[in-house]
Amino acid sequence: MSLDPAERSGSRPTLESIARRASVSPATVSKVLNGRPGVSGPTRERVEHLLAASGYAQRDTPPGPGSLVELVVEDLSSEWSIEIVRGVESVAREHGYALSLSALGPDHAVGEDWITGVLHRRPAAIVLQFSALTAGRRDQLRARGIPFTVVDPVGDPPADVPVVGATNTAGGAAATQHLLDLGHTHIAAIAGPLDMACAVDRLVGHRAALAAAGLEARPTAATPVPSGNPVPSGAPEPSVVVARFSREDGERAARELLAADPRPTAIVTGNDLQALGVLDAARSLGLRVPEDLSVVGFDDVAPARWARPALTTIRQPLQEMAERATRMALRQHAGAGAGSGAGVDEHAGDAPGEPVRVELATTLVVRDSTAAPGVGTGDEPPVRDHVLADERRDVTTVEIVGGPEALRVGLHEYDPAWAVTFAEHRERILRAVGQLDVRVEHIGSTSVPGLAAKPIVDLVVVVPDVTDESAYLEPLLGAGYELRVREPGHRLVRTPARDVHVHVYERGATAVTDYLLLRDRLRSDPDDRALYEQTKRQLLSGTWDDMNDYADAKTDVIRAVMGRARAAAALPG
Repeated sequence: MSLDPAERSGSRPTLESIARRASVSPATVSKVLNGRPGVSGPTRERVEHLLAASGYAQRDTPPGPGSLVELVVEDLSSEWSIEIVRGVESVAREHGYALSLSALGPDHAVGEDWITGVLHRRPAAIVLQFSALTAGRRDQLRARGIPFTVVDPVGDPPADVPVVGATNTAGGAAATQHLLDLGHTHIAAIAGPLDMACAVDRLVGHRAALAAAGLEARPTAATPVPSGNPVPSGAPEPSVVVARFSREDGERAARELLAADPRPTAIVTGNDLQALGVLDAARSLGLRVPEDLSVVGFDDVAPARWARPALTTIRQPLQEMAERATRMALRQHAGAGAGSGAGVDEHAGDAPGEPVRVELATTLVVRDSTAAPGVGTGDEPPVRDHVLADERRDVTTVEIVGGPEALRVGLHEYDPAWAVTFAEHRERILRAVGQLDVRVEHIGSTSVPGLAAKPIVDLVVVVPDVTDESAYLEPLLGAGYELRVREPGHRLVRTPARDVHVHVYERGATAVTDYLLLRDRLRSDPDDRALYEQTKRQLLSGTWDDMNDYADAKTDVIRAVMGRARAAAALPG
């Protein structure tokens, strides 16, 4: 598919010349260029290819302060994503750009709705976390002159896609070498999903360190082996399990590994969430960390620092990676090597469009979860950090400190800063409760990208025993929160400014499941998200003397949305 001679000679192609080569009308080219519907897939792909090949980009004057940097993350509730948000936001703010934020979900797929929205928003640059763009999506962005970079991609992006990652293989090796240096020889591993390059690289590093020490890692029967890393038939006991990057899957994998005979004396994991799951499994099995079992994580997110014991881990410079990726994308936007972008990223290549691959160094952070093997006997019972629920009675009345309050706050458009506020208060809560085993999640409308909300960030904290107020309520009040509600099964504290609400429930409470079900449904379903926002706007067109009455008025639509969520997930009603 050749281009016109004028285009080959360097003259700027026109809409008409693109249309002529694609055998379509200029109106069709305009639709493709602006991301509008009404064009078949094959035609759109043909036009996109010509737009990209010709270098055509519908660009006006360079965006000034107030223009957008677009960030696409997997899951806003993860500590991993929060670190990425912080890095991108700091560089965007430094250069006068606002931040637009999208959450993809666990499949990492960039859909038609997202690309259509991006083409209308026309951001100055895009930073993608984990995302693998198809060739068609890349052509669409390049045709509009929208540069993009990828942070820690799932697979191996094409050579022309700028990527910022970390030295995952070296990090995986360093984690295992630390345990070898302590004297461990029975070292097991929990790897992340092997369709993710970072997980494979970390496992390769682990196996390389073992091999250098004359040891081998053998996968379990259900665990595939990265290509190029065969497992000898004479290897010792099964010692690698593949699991998702979650605390729950880390716990399940640890139980499988710890059932071996002899059991491992140490476990390295693919990320910190898996490592926290290992701590959970060890605690439930009566094993002490690090006396009976050493544990090493990967990432160094905030929960690793507040875990008990504090987690030895491999620090991945997540915020710095995001900052670097943002500077690279903005340098492309400004025109790398042309002088105008010289101050954006002094480390990037000088040639416009030059492929850039950057890996930032990982480092070992030694804390309290690793020690030499054989220190403990394993016979001691696990430490009880709370009194059992049936030894204490819960309150039987509802106490609202300060009485009813009128609703005086209106809806604000979604603000990415809400996710950062959540992360800050999550750290504050984990620091306050110390050794207590808790779970902290972002809930409510501020946890849903794209949803207008009252600027009040809601968190839910799941504790072992809601009646043991000395274990969590007193520390939270000491951390600066104020008690607002005490009722059966639930406590609510908030900041003096009333802009952050912290709901406390006991593990297993149905309210927590409902909060998360509603949040995840609104994040994933644009129709229910639009319905919920419309309902809130209608209700807030009036006045409410009691915020609780406003909350009750949303009950019917919430029930309907959750009913659809349960049906989609095949959950019982």
